[in-house]
Amino acid sequence: MNSEKMKVAVIGTGNVGTQFARIFGTEPVSPRTLEGLPADADIYVISVSDSAVKEVAQLLPELPGIAVHTTGSVAMDALAGVKCKGYGVMYPFQTISKARPLPPSSIPLLIEGSDEETLDMIEKCASDYGFTQTARADSDKRRRVHLCGTFACNFTNAMVGISQKILSESGIDAGIIQPLVEETVQKLKSLPAKAAQTGPASRKDLSTLYSHKALLKELHMDKEADIYDIISEYIMHEAQ
Repeated sequence: MNSEKMKVAVIGTGNVGTQFARIFGTEPVSPRTLEGLPADADIYVISVSDSAVKEVAQLLPELPGIAVHTTGSVAMDALAGVKCKGYGVMYPFQTISKARPLPPSSIPLLIEGSDEETLDMIEKCASDYGFTQTARADSDKRRRVHLCGTFACNFTNAMVGISQKILSESGIDAGIIQPLVEETVQKLKSLPAKAAQTGPASRKDLSTLYSHKALLKELHMDKEADIYDIISEYIMHEAQ
């Protein structure tokens, strides 16, 4: 294999597909039509929703290179039926949005290959394009990491969204919580989450908990009040 970068084709125009296309220097291909799909790529990256991976795989023509998907919760063998040199996974463990370009060095990749040669090829491609955090992980490990990402990222973002909603409706600049969120993340670089936990639930301050719950009811935020109860109970249990 020569020292030139491999040619990568990206199938998918969503958040991850758009981001990967930027990194690999190509235009993303629509998974519906496959119009413009290169006939000479080394790696074909299928970047679609978890539920669409098998469907898109069935539409693919015979490929001259290897095929990989980018999801955390779908087994590698979802691509076993694709006619190609090998198949695998390049799962980016990062929160990715179309409008926010990221350097590949900030995107940890969990990879898997149908055989050692395919895995080596995926690793080399990742390295050549600037991915510096790459780890081998089978489908079971990826499922667990994907679940952790939902808690650490998606749920955290939803909680910040609730805070922004309360602040906005109260006429308070939502930017006031930014330093708080940033310090929370900084603490986690040196402390386990349990040791870094603060707040009324961690110290079992029932008076403040009741006051918060009453305020949420006053704001007609019943769903948020239920979330507050569940998370506070969890934190109090963990603080024991």
